Amino acid sequence: MSFVDKKFIERPKIDAHNHLNLGMRYASYVVWANFFIPDFPRPLNGLDEMHQIISEFTRPRCQTADDVEKLLSLAIEDAIADTVIVIEGSVDIGFINQCGGNIDTFLALVSGIRDKYAERIRFEPELGMGKTFDIAKLNAWVPECIGSGVFKSIDLYGPEVEEGIENFKGFFRLAGEKGLKKKAHVGEFSDSRSVVRFVEFFELDEVQHGIGAAADSSALRFLADNNIRCNVCPSSNVMLGAVPSLKEHPIRRMADAGVPVSIATDDLLFFNRSVGEQMADLVAAGVFSEDEVFSIASGCI
Repeated sequence: MSFVDKKFIERPKIDAHNHLNLGMRYASYVVWANFFIPDFPRPLNGLDEMHQIISEFTRPRCQTADDVEKLLSLAIEDAIADTVIVIEGSVDIGFINQCGGNIDTFLALVSGIRDKYAERIRFEPELGMGKTFDIAKLNAWVPECIGSGVFKSIDLYGPEVEEGIENFKGFFRLAGEKGLKKKAHVGEFSDSRSVVRFVEFFELDEVQHGIGAAADSSALRFLADNNIRCNVCPSSNVMLGAVPSLKEHPIRRMADAGVPVSIATDDLLFFNRSVGEQMADLVAAGVFSEDEVFSIASGCI
């Protein structure tokens, strides 16, 4: 971890966009994984290159329920080191496979980690669903997971396109009925229209990324008027090439338009900047003042 003034690290904060299986430091990961990923972390050519690394290295390493438990624990430990006091951590539903296909085992694993860290951090488990995941398994698993009481939110990720989103409409309706917060990934590589479309279609409470909305004042007004928080991951956006530099990041435009924003990590393993570090980075780049990033951090908890 590069030097960052401890005031940014010690400030209590939330991480509302963290994929826990990739949510730990690379230094933490390699000790457990027992291998190095070549030339890593590094800027990547969009999501395709990121998914190549996942397919070749990280996904094959995670084979058992014990592996899942360790990955989630590593991510939470590194969040605690950053003085994150609330983590809305995404747990991919596909990990039911590592739990022998047993939903009860999966739910017990997640709730066990939540209870293990309860005195150190408020872990609010988020049910993560990939758009390209086996829809038959989703239909069999998602309703039970939503109804279990273990998860506090759901999140849909994958290609930021409208094709196939109708397959997930019922899950979001059920989540709303059960009181779960509804999120989806959109607007990192897609446009403002897609952000508005996803919010309306799924009746989202929050957007993961959402930076594409910054190009359209009407989309920003829509998000602000409907109090839709965007959980923005500046380092992810820069390292994947979604924005050219931190100095040019549109989070400032979003905040100025009245859109609620949080600063989040996305995948710490890949992007290597904690919430506190990104707060410091945004100040150093002249995007926000110290008071502004501290206000964002405290206002989201």
